Amino acid sequence: MERFSISFTLGKASAAHGANVNHNNRKFLADNINSAETSKNISYKMQTVESAYEELFGEAVREYNEKQKRPCRRIADYYSHIANGHREEPFYEAVVQFGDCRTVQPGTQRWYAAQTMLNDYMRDFEKRNPNLFVFNAVMHLDEASPHLHIDFIPFYTKERQRGLKKGVSMRAALIEQGFVPENNGKNQLTLWEESERKEMEYILHRRGFLREDKHADYAHMSVGEYKALQDSRRMETLLRQTQTVSKNEATRMEVYRLKEELQASQQTIRQLEQEKESEYKMFFYATDDKQAYVMQQLEQMGIPFRETENGFEAQECYMKTIRSIESHYHAQPVSHREQLREDIDRCLTRATGFNDFLKRLHDEGYSIKQGKYLAAKPWHGERYIRFKSLGEHYTEASLRGLLGEKLAFEKKLAAKIEEAKTKQFPKVMVLLTARRYMDSFITYRLPVRKLWQDRPLTWVNDAELDKLSALNAALNNGETVDSFRRRFHELTEQEKAAERAIEHMIYMGERDTKKLTEARAHHDEIKAAQKDAAEKLEMIEKIMNGTYMQDMLNKFSERKRSEVVPNGYYNANTGVRRR
Repeated sequence: MERFSISFTLGKASAAHGANVNHNNRKFLADNINSAETSKNISYKMQTVESAYEELFGEAVREYNEKQKRPCRRIADYYSHIANGHREEPFYEAVVQFGDCRTVQPGTQRWYAAQTMLNDYMRDFEKRNPNLFVFNAVMHLDEASPHLHIDFIPFYTKERQRGLKKGVSMRAALIEQGFVPENNGKNQLTLWEESERKEMEYILHRRGFLREDKHADYAHMSVGEYKALQDSRRMETLLRQTQTVSKNEATRMEVYRLKEELQASQQTIRQLEQEKESEYKMFFYATDDKQAYVMQQLEQMGIPFRETENGFEAQECYMKTIRSIESHYHAQPVSHREQLREDIDRCLTRATGFNDFLKRLHDEGYSIKQGKYLAAKPWHGERYIRFKSLGEHYTEASLRGLLGEKLAFEKKLAAKIEEAKTKQFPKVMVLLTARRYMDSFITYRLPVRKLWQDRPLTWVNDAELDKLSALNAALNNGETVDSFRRRFHELTEQEKAAERAIEHMIYMGERDTKKLTEARAHHDEIKAAQKDAAEKLEMIEKIMNGTYMQDMLNKFSERKRSEVVPNGYYNANTGVRRR
């Protein structure tokens, strides 16, 4: 499907080159005009601004003047009153264009398509904008590409306590049309311009075209880049001015200084351009706290990054900044109580009974005291810490109960594995993977992160076990690898069909926002289901191929190596480790 860019530019009557009715009506011809084609221009309306003011405001001005007892308060000429008052613009000019001189050539199908779409736009302009009175409108077909010049007067009709009952005001006119600003940084004018551009895009869709982003090839500039570019332009202008004045007006030192400043600005621009094109790299850390600290600092500094499963990605040009942030990170000291909680969790996960748990804790360097209250003292501590003081979930009774549940689960899992070995191959692979997964984070080959710090054996890792359990339940209900694959392909086709339906509605000019909203909601629902099916299919395929656990272990191994190689990072595009 072909694409057209859209251009909607608003000019003010008081601004230089903001509006020129005589040029629009070809009262004089500029160099860029093909006079042989001028007769083909289309004039929709041609009225002087003075007569438009009389038509719009004549009665309101006369009523206002009749109420004024002092002659100095009466308005003799409302147009001159507005034009010389500097409070409101007497009129505005919108320049509207589909495509440009590069993509719309005279005599081509695109030329006539652009002309037709401009005509569509002009036909409904005043219907959409009842508070914008058009007094002059023309389509130029004698320049490099077709475009519209629409000159209009914005007016309000809601009577005010003071002043005219009907007068000139762009702000009031747009508010009456429903463009009321919200707390999002957009004023009435911005909202209206966005609405007009959306109307142009709707016309494109109705005529079977899509919108082309005219500035897609231009990189977005940050504030620093923009300022550097403006500095360079300012220096170039000053340098040109200095080089054209006489020797008495400028010294050699001034020229030399300007040249140095210009070179510095150009160097800054080149550096910023190189940084903008630098590759994305993946940074990874052994501890989540350090990663959270670095990401928080990047957010505060306004440096863009993309969070990933095992770290985050940022452009290589920010490498020095990120390394500087890392050097300022200091891990928070762990208290005796926090350390005891961690060691209790670690020993519980490996214990085969409560006595074995106490022995493992003793092997970690703790002195154990049993009695009315179970307590432990670290080798470098001065006093015993009662387990009950760590929280209600760390009392002796609670720990015994948790340990019993853990051992019962492991026994049940082992029984299921033995049963599945004789019946179903996919099921036994899932169960074996679940056991391998538990063994991996029990032995700390995979990271262990607490979900609740005040509760033992509450791992974030439980989410992976939940996925494996859900997969096992699906297999128990008759699902197979082939059924997972079929489900994914069916949802993929449904998602494509839903997307095509939305595109068709837009193409056919569907303007019922409720129908479009429902269609998009249906599409999002299918897409979410497709994503879930894709994750399950990927999971079962990795399990069947025996690579599920190995992938997890490889990723964690890379993160652990970041402690040894502090400057380690990945090329986010190729996955190759760099230093």
